[in-house]
Amino acid sequence: MTRFGIHSTTQVEGFAGDAHEAALARTQRIRHRALGVAFTLVALAYAVRLADLQILESEAHRARQVAQSAEWELLPAVRGRILDRHGRVLAAPDTRYQVFLAVNELRVDRAEAIETVASVVPVASERRSAIAEATGGWSLVASDVSDEERVRLQRTIGQGIYFESRSAREYPRSMGRRLIGAVGSDGKGGTGLEADLDFWLVGESGRAEVRLDGHRNAYRPPGGQVIDAVPGHDVVLTLDAELQRIAENELARALAKTGASGGDIVLLDPRTGEILALASERTDGAVDQIAGLSDPYEPGSTLKPFLLASLLSEGVVDLDEIVDVEDGRLRIGSRVITDVYGYDTLSVRRVISKSSNVGAAKLSTRLTPAVQHRYLRDFGFGMRTQLEYLSESPGRLSRPESWTSLSPASLAMGYQISATSLQLALAYGAIANGGVLMRPSLVREIRDPSGHLVRRFDPIPVRRVISEEVAEAVRGVLEEVVREGTGTLAGMARFAVAGKTGTARLAVNGRYVPGRHRASFVGFAPADDPRLVILTRLEDPQGGVYYGGAIAAPTSQATLKAALAADGVQVDPRLVVSDARPRPWSGGGAAGTPEGAVLFASSGTGAAGTADVTDMSGRGVVALPDLAGLSARAAAARLHGLGLRVEWRGQGSVAGQSPAPGSEMLRGETVVLR
Repeated sequence: MTRFGIHSTTQVEGFAGDAHEAALARTQRIRHRALGVAFTLVALAYAVRLADLQILESEAHRARQVAQSAEWELLPAVRGRILDRHGRVLAAPDTRYQVFLAVNELRVDRAEAIETVASVVPVASERRSAIAEATGGWSLVASDVSDEERVRLQRTIGQGIYFESRSAREYPRSMGRRLIGAVGSDGKGGTGLEADLDFWLVGESGRAEVRLDGHRNAYRPPGGQVIDAVPGHDVVLTLDAELQRIAENELARALAKTGASGGDIVLLDPRTGEILALASERTDGAVDQIAGLSDPYEPGSTLKPFLLASLLSEGVVDLDEIVDVEDGRLRIGSRVITDVYGYDTLSVRRVISKSSNVGAAKLSTRLTPAVQHRYLRDFGFGMRTQLEYLSESPGRLSRPESWTSLSPASLAMGYQISATSLQLALAYGAIANGGVLMRPSLVREIRDPSGHLVRRFDPIPVRRVISEEVAEAVRGVLEEVVREGTGTLAGMARFAVAGKTGTARLAVNGRYVPGRHRASFVGFAPADDPRLVILTRLEDPQGGVYYGGAIAAPTSQATLKAALAADGVQVDPRLVVSDARPRPWSGGGAAGTPEGAVLFASSGTGAAGTADVTDMSGRGVVALPDLAGLSARAAAARLHGLGLRVEWRGQGSVAGQSPAPGSEMLRGETVVLR
C-alpha cells in the first residue's frame, strides 16, 4: 500500500508541474501575441501618420518649408519705347547695374578684384580706398554698368561680386527731351510724356522663386517657379523727329540772334490737329513744364483774323469796304489807339494786312460783346485744348458782363486776353481747315511688345466755328498779309504762305514795361490747301528790333525752308516736287525758270523773289558744287546756303544739274536739278 501510495503521490506532483509549465507557455504566447498586436498597431499608426504627412498634408508642409526658406526676386519689366510718327526711336529701355564687392566672400585677392572691375568700368579713387579698408559687407564699386559689362565681370571674378539692376532710359535723339521727359529712379515716369504715358509704358513686373541656404545665401532652385515680366507697350507719337529738330534749331538761332529771353515754335497739321513739332525755351521758366502749353500771353495783332472771321460770319462787313482809320490815331475815352503807319482810309482786308489797330478797334463796334466773346470762345480761347497729356493752361478770356467800354477794342487788337502758343496755333488751324477746330493730339498709336496695334487715336473735330466760305475769305486776306503786308519776310518763292504778324507790349507784374515787347507770327502753308500750321513766338527781344514781321516772320520762313530741305519729312509733295511733267535733260546751258516749276526760296531773295546781290565781280559770285547723288531736299539745303534758288525736275536723288559743277553764279540765280 505504502509503495503504491508513494508512487501515486509522485505521479500527481508530475502532473501538476506539467500543468504549470503549460500555463506559463500559454501566458507567454498570449503576451507575445499581445506585444505583436501592439507593435503592429503602433507600426500601423506610424504608417497611417506617415501617409497622412506625405500624402494628405504634403502640400501644406511643403508650403511651410518654402515659406521658411524661400523668397521672391523681383523681375523688372522692360519699359516700352517712345517713337515718332515714322517709327524713329525717341526713348528706349536700357537696364543698368550697380556693382558691389563682398570682400569676405572673394576668392581672389581684394586688390586684384578692384583692378579687374577697373579694367571694365571706371572706378573712382575714393571707392578704391573704401573697399581696401572695408572689414565686411558689400562695398559699392561702380555704377551705370551695362548688361554686357555685368556678364564679363561675373565670369571673371565669380564669387563675391554682386549686381543690383535699375531701370534706365536711353534717348538716342537729343530733340524733344523736355516734351519726352525722364524716368525716375524707381523706373517709373517722372516728368513729361514719360510720366503721362506711364500707364502704357511701365509694363508688369515678374518674379522668380529663390531659396535660402543655412547661411542665408540666396539661390534659384532647379525647377523653381518663375513668373515672367510683361514688357510695356510702345507709344507712337504724332511728332516728327526731323521737324522737331528743325524747330529747336531755328528757335535757338532766333534766340541767339535777337537776344530774346525765350520763345516757341509750333508745327501742326490743321486737318488732324496732330502736333508735328513743339519747341519751347525760357531762360527763367520751370524746366519741367512746356512753356508753349503752360505760359499764356497776350497775342496782340495775331488775334485780328478772328475779329475778321466774326465780322464776316455775322455779315456786317465787306472785304472791300472802306474804313476811315483816322490817320493812325483814335481816341476812345481816355485812351489813344495808334498805328505804326498812318493811313487815311483802308479797306477791311487791308485793315488786317496792314495790321491797323485803329481800323480793328472801329470794326469791333459792329459786334455785340456777347457775339465777340462767343466767336473767341468757339475758336478755343479761354479753355484748355483737351490735349490730355502734359500740363496746359486755359489762358484767360473774361465774360462780357465784366468787360469795360474799352474791352471790345482791346480784344480786337489782341489785349485783355491771353492764350498759349498751342491754343493760338490750333485757332489758326481752324481757319486753315475750312472753319473746323480740331482737338490737338500728341499720341498716334499704342502698340504691344510684338508690334501689334492696341489702340489708334483718330482725329477728333471739336466744332465748326465758321463756314468754309468765311474761312476761305480769311485765308485769302492772310495770304495778302504775307504777299504785301506786314508778313512779307515769311514768304516763299512760288509757294504761297498765309499768316499774320503780331507785336505786343510785354507786361510784368500786371504793368506794361516800356521798351519790352513780344514778337510773333502765325500762319499756314500752302495757302490754298493748308497742310502745315506754324507759330513762332519770341519773348522780349533785345537790340531795338522787336516787330513780329521783322524777326518772327523770317524765323518762320527759315523753319519752312529747312523742313522742305530735310530728308524723310512727309510734307505735302507739292511743296517740293513740280506739278509739271519731267522734261528731257539738256545736260547744260543756262538755268531757266519755266512756269509751273517749284522754286525753293533762299535767304538771298526778297519777298518778290528778286536777287539782292547783282555785282558779278563782287561778293555775289559763288561756285556751284557737285550735287550728284544727294536727295532733292539735301541738295536744295546746300544751294540755299549759297544764296541760290532751286528748280527741281527729277525724281529721287540728283542725277544731274545745270549749270555744271564749278560754274560761277550770282546769288539769287536758279540752279536746275534733275
